[in-house]
Formats: sequence, C-alpha cells, structure tokens
Amino acid sequence: MTGEVLRVFRIDVPLLDRMAAGGGGGEALRLLGDAEYARRLLLLRALLDRAREHGGGVAAEVAGLFEVLARARRADPGVTRRVLTHPSVGSRLVATWQELAKPGPALPLAEVAAAVAVAAGVPAEVTLAGRGPGAVLPGVGAAVLADAAPGTRVRLRAGALESEGGTSVRVPGGGPCEALPQAGAGGRWWPLRVVWPESARGGGRAADVPGVVLDDVDPVAAPGVPRMRLGTGEVRAWRDGAAGAMRLLRARHPGYAGEVAVGLRALVPLPADDATHRSSSAAERFGAVVMTRPASHQWFAETLVHETQHSKLVAVLHLIDLVEPGASRGPLLYAPWRDDPRPPAALLHGTYAFLSVARFWAVEAASASDPGRRYDAQVRCARWREAAAEAAGTLLAHGDVLTGTGRRFVTVMDAELAELRRVPLSVAAVREARREAEEHRRLWRSRHAEHTDEQAHSRTM
Repeated sequence: MTGEVLRVFRIDVPLLDRMAAGGGGGEALRLLGDAEYARRLLLLRALLDRAREHGGGVAAEVAGLFEVLARARRADPGVTRRVLTHPSVGSRLVATWQELAKPGPALPLAEVAAAVAVAAGVPAEVTLAGRGPGAVLPGVGAAVLADAAPGTRVRLRAGALESEGGTSVRVPGGGPCEALPQAGAGGRWWPLRVVWPESARGGGRAADVPGVVLDDVDPVAAPGVPRMRLGTGEVRAWRDGAAGAMRLLRARHPGYAGEVAVGLRALVPLPADDATHRSSSAAERFGAVVMTRPASHQWFAETLVHETQHSKLVAVLHLIDLVEPGASRGPLLYAPWRDDPRPPAALLHGTYAFLSVARFWAVEAASASDPGRRYDAQVRCARWREAAAEAAGTLLAHGDVLTGTGRRFVTVMDAELAELRRVPLSVAAVREARREAEEHRRLWRSRHAEHTDEQAHSRTM
C-alpha cells in the first residue's frame, strides 16, 4: 500500500455552490468517492503507524495484514480498490483503530485483508474473528460455519475459511457473483448478490466497481440489526424495486440519477415493517443505504435521493469544515422532521437532505396525471420545503456555529429553498402540509418544554 500516490482534493467554489443547492451530479460524486478512498488509505497508514507505537504482537499482526493488502494491490489494484471502498470497510478501519490496545482473537482489519486477498486471487493466511455463526469478508460474502461462535478464530488458508472446530468452506474469488452456495466440510458460502450491474447503472463508473450489491450477510453493515439471508424471491423484488427507481430517476430527475449511479455501492436490507418505511446512512459507510424495501418505485427513488444527499454531505464535511469544531457543545435545535432536539451538524444534515426531498416531490407532483397522486406529492413537497426552509433559517440565526464556508453553504441552500417555495401548489395541499407541521411542533413542545423558549427566540432573530 505504500506505493499509493495520494492527491490533493479541492472543491472549487462553483462546484461547492452547486452541491449546496442540492446538485453536483455524477461529477461531484466521483470527486467525493475518490476522496473517500484516499481517506481510507490514509487511515490504513495511520493504523500501521499506531500499531508500531504499540509494538509487540499488535505491531506484528497489523504489519502482516498490511503486507497482504500490499500484495493484493500489486496483483490487482482495481479489485483492491473495489473492496477497500466497500461501505462496511470504513467501519472496520475505525473499529481497528479503537481496538489496537485491546486483546482479542483478531482485529477487524483482518476481515478486510482476507476479503482483498480473496477478491484479488492472492494466496494468504489470515486469522479472523468469527461473526457467528461464521465469518464475513466485506464486499465479497460470508461463510456459514456452524461451530464458529462470535469471537472464536476462523482462518483463511489455501482458499478456504476454517473454524477452530474444523468446519470449512471454500471461498470463490472475484467478488460478488451469482454462484450457488459453495460447500465444504460442514460449511456454506454465501456471496453478495448484485442488485444491478455496472452496465445497468449508466453512471460512468470505472470498471473496477461492478455495480450495486445487496449486502444481507454483514452485521457491520447495519449494527444491531440481525442479518438474514434473503431468498431468491425477495432478491428479485429488491432488483425490481431498484431498477424501477433508477428508471424513474433517469426519466424525471437526471441529476439525482447521476449521483445515485455513481455514489451508491450497497443496499442493506432491513426487516420489513408494515407500519413505517425506514432508511439510514452512516458517516463511515459511504455509498451504503440501509433501508426497508419500499412499496413502490417512487418511494424507492425518493429514499435513494434522500440518503445520497447524506452521503454527499458526509464526504464534503470530511474535506471542508462547515460547522465550527466546538458546535457539538452548542445549542440543541428544533428539527421539523425529528422528535428529538438536534445539534447543529445534525440539523444541517437534515436540512440538506430535505431540500432534495422537497425538490423530488415538486417534480413528481408536476409529472403526475392522477389527481390523487398529484395531491399527495404536493403535500410532501409543501411539508418538506417549509421544514427545510425553517431549519435553514434556524442555522443562519445561530450563525456562530457555522464556519464562514458553512454560512455560505447554508445561505445557498436557503436561496434554493426560497425558489422552491415559489413553485405553485394547491391551496389544499399547502393547508394539509401546514397542519402536519403544526401537529409535529405541538407534540415536540409537549416532550421538550425546556427548549421551547430558545426555539421561539431563534425564530424571531
């Protein structure tokens, strides 16, 4: 890995303004994706240096894993990058940093090194910690080993994963595939399935990124949520939903289609919930959307737009300070989409995402031929454009929590929202959206009376 030449990343003012307005397209996501890859390489180097400071067995373990990564990169740099940029690898690198001083069967970095070696076809012997029952190679797949309890040792050697009890499974190389489960001495191999391949994305990605995978085997991809292998029918439904969402985005939201096509790497399914649709993303898992499967292509598309905006802003914040470093100790603020008070950085995230959500529904309302669908889209547009505009105003009223660049960023958002608020919507839809907003505020006040006075003050400034 020492042969990697890192570049300096700059976001020029016109591009930053386009991103602040909720745009940027594939160009922005390519730049941010490259920056996130460089950030992971820097973290890898920092892990090696810190392990050397610890010395002893930790230094030897990390040096050995680093050598596996270096050999894989020399053999196949494209595949190495693909695995290193898999979303859950980011969480593993951070966890390794945190665990260097703790004894354990193996560092999370071992799973990364093993995954890279397998995908690049490089012979390697690596000891992993079991993630029961079995072991996970991020971006590649998972081995089911009945006697590999969490925390036990699993070894990769001679192209197979083997538990301490002797259960083993051979691991096919090359990354995500459609192969049947591979069997060994009592084990099974589950590859990641591709939701849509590179040829279907239309995002101009490099050939070393094979498409979007359905990551249903990795517990690190959605912490605290049990992983459950999806059946063939459910995988087919995810593929249909994703393909339909992309068709809709390309037809009516080409800018967002470009962002999703370039930026999305993995869909992480959550168990179905009849009551609500849930989705999330995380700072160290760039390119992943954790979600329940939406009931329609339209909601699928909206979710991809929403979470891609969070990923964009995370990557921007890794390059540029928009919020003052001490702002986490600042005021907790009202967010018109949350039941809890939010710190400034979190409010900025929500404002940024809902700007694009409101724009999405404005376009959907204008495109709808059915009166009922048009009304529903208008209500959502009205609800979220007003919510985002209110939150942007709150951030500007607390301008001391923003850096100079951050104030510019929010000012551009605010101007974009002002333009969006001029889009004509039916009086009934605006009235319904206002009723929902007022009910949300009433419930919020009843839960958080201690913040009410501060919020009233911020709205009058």
